[in-house]
Amino acid sequence: MPKEEFHFHTTLRVRWADCDAQGIVYYPVYLTWVEVALSDYCRHLGFRLYHLAELNLFDTVTARAAITYKAPARLDDLVEVYARAARVGNTSITFAYEMYRQGEAPLLAQAEVVYVSYDNKAQRPRRTPEEVREVFSHFEATGNRLPLERFPLFSGALA
Repeated sequence: MPKEEFHFHTTLRVRWADCDAQGIVYYPVYLTWVEVALSDYCRHLGFRLYHLAELNLFDTVTARAAITYKAPARLDDLVEVYARAARVGNTSITFAYEMYRQGEAPLLAQAEVVYVSYDNKAQRPRRTPEEVREVFSHFEATGNRLPLERFPLFSGALA
């Protein structure tokens, strides 16, 4: 998918701790970048994802993560992680991610992660709150953020 079809990206610098002895990013680090991008995506929309989880209003567990590696990222690279809610379902949300070296076109890696809405207290899956579904779907359809003040769910987690 072309970068232009994503409405959000965040930039990260490759640290020494991210690399193997050859200075190439170690493969599980990409999952860390995906997690950072998800958090930043939600902050961009106006709320703190992990605060909603602490309040047991909206949390997720990862049901599936798939990564395809195309080219290596290296020590001190600036990597742009593009993120989008590719599918917003009733109980799960699928995010698509693409990673590029800043200012360059070749794709470094792409990932797809399926998150299932989860109730921490009951320790079982639950329906994704309609407010979350609406905020994600609206942003992906338009590129515009909804004012979260109109949603009581987000009141304690505004960024």
